[in-house]
Amino acid sequence: MLKAIAQRVGLVLFGVALAFMVAEIGVRILGFAPSELYTYDPYVGWKLKPDASGWQTHEGHAFVSVNDDGFRGPDYSFQKPPGTMRVAVIGDSFTEGQQVAYDDTFSAVAQRILQAQCPFQFIGKDGKPRIIDRVEVMNFGCDGYGTAQELITLKRWVWRYSPDLVVLMFFSGNDMRNNSAVLEGDKCRPFYVYRAGQLVLGGPFEDSWSFRMHCMVRFESRHSRLLDLMGSGKKVLVHLIRKPFEHIRAPIVMKHLPHGFELGLNDVIYAPPATPVWRDAWRVTDAELEMTNADVKAHGAIFIVATAGTGIQDDPNPEFRDKYMKFVGSTSLCYPDDRIRALGEKDGFDVLNLPKPMEAYAQAHHAYLHGFPNTSPGIGHWNETGHRLAGEFLAQRIRALLEAQPAAGALRPPVKSAAAPAPTAADAPAGAAP
Repeated sequence: MLKAIAQRVGLVLFGVALAFMVAEIGVRILGFAPSELYTYDPYVGWKLKPDASGWQTHEGHAFVSVNDDGFRGPDYSFQKPPGTMRVAVIGDSFTEGQQVAYDDTFSAVAQRILQAQCPFQFIGKDGKPRIIDRVEVMNFGCDGYGTAQELITLKRWVWRYSPDLVVLMFFSGNDMRNNSAVLEGDKCRPFYVYRAGQLVLGGPFEDSWSFRMHCMVRFESRHSRLLDLMGSGKKVLVHLIRKPFEHIRAPIVMKHLPHGFELGLNDVIYAPPATPVWRDAWRVTDAELEMTNADVKAHGAIFIVATAGTGIQDDPNPEFRDKYMKFVGSTSLCYPDDRIRALGEKDGFDVLNLPKPMEAYAQAHHAYLHGFPNTSPGIGHWNETGHRLAGEFLAQRIRALLEAQPAAGALRPPVKSAAAPAPTAADAPAGAAP
C-alpha cells in the first residue's frame, strides 16, 4: 500500500518537474521572460550579473549591458595601461544609472570631458609626475547599495584595477537608511554595526547562515525564466486589480503630500537626527565614510565624496522647495550635504555637494533633472540632463584637485570643501539643454 502511494507521488512529482522543464524551455525560446541583471553574491548580497544584458523600461528607456567583471561599461584589463589615469566610481542606482544609456551616465560624461583635456600632468602616489594621455572612469555602481556594500566593493573588486582616484556618489535620500540594520527593510546585505564600541560587520546576513541561504535562494531562483515570468505576471495582475481604484485612492493620499514627496525616500534626512535609531544610522554612515577615506589613502589614491540630491533638492520651482521644507519641518534641504562636507573638512577628504549647483541650473533653465517621459517630472533618478550636469561638475572638480597637487605628490587636505560653483546662463555646462 505504502509502496503504491510512493510510486504515485513519485509519478506526480516527475510530471510536475517535466512540465516545469518544458515550460522553462518554451519561455526561453519565445523570449517572454524579462532579463535578470542581478545575481546573489556572498560578500555584498547581490551584484550585477557578469555579461548580462537587457532593456530597462520601468523608468526611462535604456539597454543595459554588464561587462565580464559584473559592472556597467566596457571590459578593462586589471593592468593599467601606461599613461592612463583611472577614476573608480562607487555608489548605488544613481551611479549605475540604468535609466539612461551608458554613454549618458555621469561617469561616461566625466570621462569624455577629462579625455578631451589630455594630455595633462598627474602626480602619482610615488611622488613622480606622470603625463596622462588617457582617462578611464569606471562605473562600479549597483542598484540598492548602501555605503557598507560600496566599501566592500572597493576592497574586493575595485583595487584590482589600480585607480588613481575614487569617487563615492552618496545619495542621502536613502543611503542612511540602507546603512542601518534596524531601518533598512531589505536585510539581504552586510551591515556595519557597533558592538562593544567597535564597528564590525553584522546583521542577519553576516550572523545567520540560514538567513544567508534564504538570500541566495531568493536571487538564484531568478535564473529560472519561468519563475521570472510568473513574478512579472503577478506584478501585472496586482497592477490591473489596483488600477480601477487609483483614481479614487491617489487624490486622497496625494492631496496631503507636497510636490516632491517620493515613496522609498526618507524625509527625516533634512534635519539633524531626532531619534536614537536615526542618530545611530548617521553615526554608522559617518564611520563608513571615514573607513573608506582611510582605505583610499592607504592605497595612495585621492578620495572624493559627491552628494547627489533628491528630486526636491534641485527642483526648478522655489515655491515647491519652500512648501516641502515646511512639510518636513526644516529650514534647509541641505542638512545631509552640509554634514558630509563638514566631515570631509575634519577628516581631510574632498566633498562635492551637487544639489545647490544643480538646483541653480534647474531654476535658471526651468529644467527637471529627475524624471522621464514615462514617470513624473522631478521624481526618481537623474535623467540625461541630470547625469550630464553631474558628470561635468565631477570632471571640473577632478581637474581642480589635480591642479592643486603639491610637488610631493600627496593631496593637501582641503581647508574647506566648498560646493561646486553654481552655473549661470552664460557659463552653463557645454551640451546641457537650455
